[in-house]
Amino acid sequence: MKNPPTSLTQTLLMCYQTQVFMIQDCIHSLYTGYYQVYGRQHLNYASLIAKVADFALHQILHSDAPYHDVEHTILVTLAGQAILQGKYLSEGNVSPSEWLHSIIALLCHDIGYIKGICASDKIPDRIYVAGQNGGLIQLPPEATDASLTPYHIDRGKQFVQEYFEQNPLINITTLQNYIELTRFPVPNDEEHRDTTDYPGLIRAADLIGQLADQKYLKKMPNLFQEFEETGTNQQLGYAHPDHIREAYPKFFNNVVAQYIQTGLYYLSLTIEGNQIIHNLYQNVESAKQHPEHKLGNAYLISAYNSSRSSISSQKR
Repeated sequence: MKNPPTSLTQTLLMCYQTQVFMIQDCIHSLYTGYYQVYGRQHLNYASLIAKVADFALHQILHSDAPYHDVEHTILVTLAGQAILQGKYLSEGNVSPSEWLHSIIALLCHDIGYIKGICASDKIPDRIYVAGQNGGLIQLPPEATDASLTPYHIDRGKQFVQEYFEQNPLINITTLQNYIELTRFPVPNDEEHRDTTDYPGLIRAADLIGQLADQKYLKKMPNLFQEFEETGTNQQLGYAHPDHIREAYPKFFNNVVAQYIQTGLYYLSLTIEGNQIIHNLYQNVESAKQHPEHKLGNAYLISAYNSSRSSISSQKR
């Protein structure tokens, strides 16, 4: 006779089932979102979006990263779709191919976190692709997917190179350019300055989607766990999760806001987009209610600027 499931097992099962339902809802929203704009025009694009969403989201579903989970990718992708809807309403110049590549880039923007997603990953040996130049890294046994944070952008670009290599509908370079602009901190170079074209809008969706999450403030301990695993908390001077919340309002205004203005404009043109904007600023206002710590927002912004300069130097 099997032992009855424990309360923890039941909770984990319910959480898993909830995430599976979220994936199904997301796939439906993405398919219908395309259809509502283009009808039966290039309907194979909608089918490809659904196929990629099913694969990518189920891969991310099994991630053990504390913060960058499947819900994060879903929120970012749906925020991006809402931005595209607003852009289409405003300008009418979003082609089916541009829509296709934008949605797929959003679905794959964090897939580089997943161990085993690249062909050269060797999970039994804990050896993983560290970049597109063939570099590899070995992780310690206790490492979660969050340990791949420094490499996840390049890993994502490597994944789309491998996954779409034989697909005539996909321009791989376009996908890689879109994913590249989700790199954060944002490198201080010309390549990453776009905020109005599709690569810049993909970054805006990445930032808005996660920061407009109604549970974002509650998830900050999970984000802090990832910071601890990669050493980012020490770079930013964080001793505990509250430091993220305390520094967040000015960090949003002084760092994030400059990258999302065009995205916010497009969101303001739809009902769904306005709800996202409301949630975004509600989180900022809620964080302001938290007593400020002596660490100060200026320290965080200074650390951010130092990090982006370092990234730019490494990319040269």
